[in-house]
Amino acid sequence: MHAIFVDIENEFSDIAEEVDHLSRFLDRLGDAELSATGQASWEAARVCASATEKIYTGCERIMAKVAREVDGAPVSHAEGWHAALLRRIAHPFPGIRHSIISDACYRQLDRLRAFRHRERNTYGTNLDFDIVIERGREAVAIFGVFHEEVRSFFTAGQIRAEEHQDPPT
Repeated sequence: MHAIFVDIENEFSDIAEEVDHLSRFLDRLGDAELSATGQASWEAARVCASATEKIYTGCERIMAKVAREVDGAPVSHAEGWHAALLRRIAHPFPGIRHSIISDACYRQLDRLRAFRHRERNTYGTNLDFDIVIERGREAVAIFGVFHEEVRSFFTAGQIRAEEHQDPPT
């Protein structure tokens, strides 16, 4: 088995743990807490924002690994590189591979990318509780789609066979 498959599956395992925790937290939020103000809503927003950021960042690490090891062309960390990396994975890399994720997956991940940027670059008082909870739920949902699409890409053998062998099971 090629090392990239092992590394990606290990990363997926770590992200899945975060997704599980966030999912259980969101399930416990009752209607009363969703309309809460003050400390309770501050705490819930922080938990969801942090977990959502970690989920997206984990997905981004997987995309960076694909760009580096499959495409053989890592995305430079210049201005706008996060968006460029996501676009790269959503489109074919000529002569190397087909698109890895669908347009629908790309759009959802792009919403999380934009949210992650806002979450990292603002103080908590500027985060809208309802949007944070919504993005948290979106992160839980899109992770399964992203995982399936990346796994399908590798198991379908859509990269040059001479470079990568034995897709994950």
